[in-house]
Amino acid sequence: MFKNKYTVIILIMTIVISLSIFNSINRKHQDSLLIFTAVSLSEPMLEIKSLFENKYGIKILLNFNGSQTLASQISRGANPDIFISAGNTPYDFLLSKQINIYKKKLLVSNTLVIATEIELNNWNQNELKTIISDSNFKRISMADPELAPAGEYSMQAINQIVGFKNIEHKIVKTKNVRDAVNYLRLGLSEAVFAYTTDFNTYPHRIFKKNIPSHLHDQIEYPIIYFKSNDNIKKFEKYLSTDEAKKIFINYGFKIYKD
Repeated sequence: MFKNKYTVIILIMTIVISLSIFNSINRKHQDSLLIFTAVSLSEPMLEIKSLFENKYGIKILLNFNGSQTLASQISRGANPDIFISAGNTPYDFLLSKQINIYKKKLLVSNTLVIATEIELNNWNQNELKTIISDSNFKRISMADPELAPAGEYSMQAINQIVGFKNIEHKIVKTKNVRDAVNYLRLGLSEAVFAYTTDFNTYPHRIFKKNIPSHLHDQIEYPIIYFKSNDNIKKFEKYLSTDEAKKIFINYGFKIYKD
């Protein structure tokens, strides 16, 4: 009997926890905003969250991940107020799934780089093909193109520079761009394709080389609003303030003009 009672208690606790998690993703509280955000925006969005909450008393719940992963969550029923993607492919995916979208605007842009902790000879002078093919780089990490736009841009650049098949044996794919950077930090790769902003808090000395923008699609972050209400309008207005723009700029992003 004790065992049965214990089992019932565990079952009840499991249901309560599951409902709590479900509500945190699917809720529509009047005093909060749920924002799905590309993981490459982690630092500026955490800062904006703190300032916005203090100013308006409206709580922001942030869900960070690869943009395509987030879009897939939305297509399966997740219900954020706002989605900030690191590219337009996730937005197109949502349209293909007939997800109702109230409005889309371009928020910021970014720069793709290849980075390493290894100090190569003539790093700045060497061509990208020479760098990518360097024997010091046995493993090059990048976000999976199926899960994150950073991976799409990286794959486009690789195909333009050297051809993916020629270095496929080196490539290590991760679920998002921050995981790719962490592979480098942990010594699981010798180089990484990532955004220049992904190294703002990188703990080691790093060498970065910009990937020319003509080698990949333009890196732009659309902000997608799924509905309109007072809280969303306040957040949209706050993003247009000099205070919010300065935060993005301080982290290396470029602002789109309205």
